[in-house]
Amino acid sequence: MRTLRARLRLFSRFAVEFPVPTLKAEEHSGGDVEGTGQESTGSSLPSEAVHSLKRPYLRLVRMPPAALPAKTRPRVVLLQGPVGPFFTRLQETLENCGFDAWRITFNGGDRLFARDFKKIDFAGTAKEWESWFRPFLAGADVDRIVLFGCARPAHIVAGQLAAEMGVRVLSLEEGYIRPGFVTIEEGGNNAASPVAGKLPPSGETFPAESQLAGRDFNSFASMCLYGAAYYGARSLLSSARERALFHRRFDALREPFLWGRNYWRRVAHRTSDFSIIERLLEHCDRKYFLVPLQVAADSQMSWARGWTNTRLIAETLNAFARTAKGEQRLVFKIHPLERGHDIHRRLIRRTALVLGIAERVDVIETGSLGLLTRHAAGMITINSTSGLSAIHHGVPLLVIGDAIYANPALATCARGKPDFEFFWHNGPVAEKALRHRYLAWLRKMCLRPGDFYARAGIPLACQGVLEKLQDGQDQANSRYDAPRFAC
Repeated sequence: MRTLRARLRLFSRFAVEFPVPTLKAEEHSGGDVEGTGQESTGSSLPSEAVHSLKRPYLRLVRMPPAALPAKTRPRVVLLQGPVGPFFTRLQETLENCGFDAWRITFNGGDRLFARDFKKIDFAGTAKEWESWFRPFLAGADVDRIVLFGCARPAHIVAGQLAAEMGVRVLSLEEGYIRPGFVTIEEGGNNAASPVAGKLPPSGETFPAESQLAGRDFNSFASMCLYGAAYYGARSLLSSARERALFHRRFDALREPFLWGRNYWRRVAHRTSDFSIIERLLEHCDRKYFLVPLQVAADSQMSWARGWTNTRLIAETLNAFARTAKGEQRLVFKIHPLERGHDIHRRLIRRTALVLGIAERVDVIETGSLGLLTRHAAGMITINSTSGLSAIHHGVPLLVIGDAIYANPALATCARGKPDFEFFWHNGPVAEKALRHRYLAWLRKMCLRPGDFYARAGIPLACQGVLEKLQDGQDQANSRYDAPRFAC
C-alpha cells in the first residue's frame, strides 16, 4: 500500500507539474508567452494572450503579485469548496453570468473536482500561504472571494487578508435549517456570522414559518460518495507540503472501515433505537433532556470555548446524577456522520453505570432529531445548529459555546460555564412570536434554496451564490461597462 501511495503521489505531481500548455513564472517578466507568440507587458498577461489558450492554467507556489490577465469583468476567486463538483458548477455559472472566475486549489482532493480552466494550484504551508496570498490579492485586483467553511486554516488567513485589503468575502456552509437550504453569508458563518447573537429588527415583517419549508434533495448518499473520493484523493495525491493546510485529518486506510461500520450501526441499531424513541414519546413526554453530540472535526467546534463531546458527556452526566429529578431522563443522540467513528456510546454507558443512573440514560444513533426535540424537556448543546430545532419547537435550550442563535432572548447562554442544575428546573423559552420571527429572519438573511451535493439542488445553490454576488454589484459593473446578467 505504501508503494501504491508513493506511485500515486508521483503520478499526481507529474500530472500537475507538467500540464500543456503551462504559464510559467518567468513568462510574466517580459518574455514570450509560450504558445502565443506574444510579448508580455510586465507582470500581467494581456487578456488576449490568455484567451488564445484553450486551458489557461497556472501551477505556481510563489507567483508574482499580478500574474492574472487584466480584467474586463468583476473578478471572483474561489478557494476551497464543499466536497464534490459544486465549485466547478459554480465557476461555470459565474463565467456565464458576467464574472471572471478563478479557482485556487490546495491538494489532490481539490484538483480531483476542479477543471483546468482558470485554475491555480498552491502547495505550501500556512505561513507560505499568507506570504503568497497577500501579494496575489493585492496584485490580481480581486473583487470578491468565495469559500466554504470560514474556519478552515487557509480560509482564516484569506479572510484576515481580505479584511485588510477591503475585499469582500462570501462564506458558504451547510444550511442552518435543513433540508433544502444552504448557508450563504458575507464574511463568515456560525459564530462568525454578521447576524450571530442578533435578533430581527422589530419593525420588519416576514413570511409565515409554514412557507419556509425546504425541499429534501436526499443528498446524504451523494455527499458520502463525494467525501470518500475527495478525502481519498487528498490523502493519496497530495504532497507533504500540501498536507500542512489540511483542515481535517483523514486516514485513507482506516476510513473505509469506519464508514462501513457507520452503515452497519445504522442498520443494526434501527430497531432498538425505534423502541427507545417509542418509549420516550409514550411515557416520558417532556421528561427527558436531549443532548445532540457534534462532529468532532466540525468547524463549529472552533467556537466551543474549549468544550468537546467528551467533556460535554462527562459534565452533563455528573450534573444530572447530582441535581436532576428522579423521574427525569437524559438522552444522547449520536451525529449521523460520527456514527462509525464514535467511541462515546461506551463512555456514556460506563459513566452512567458508575454514577448509578444507567437506567435513566439512553443513547440513540438513528431516528429523527426533530421528533425527539419536539417532546423533550430541554436541549443541551455546545453550539450545534440542532439548537434551531429547539427554538422552532419551543423547547428550553442551553448553549454552552458560541452559536449563531446565542442570544439570551432565545436560549440560556452559558458562555462556556453552564449551570446544569438551574437548567434542569428553570430553563426558559422565548415567546412563540419571537421564535418564529427569528427563524424567518435567519432564513431571509443567511439561507438560499438548494443543495451542495444533489444534482437537482446544485443549480439552485449556484443561483443563490450568484444572486448574493450580484447584490450591490451594479455600481461595480459600471466600472467594467458590463450589464447585470440574469441567469
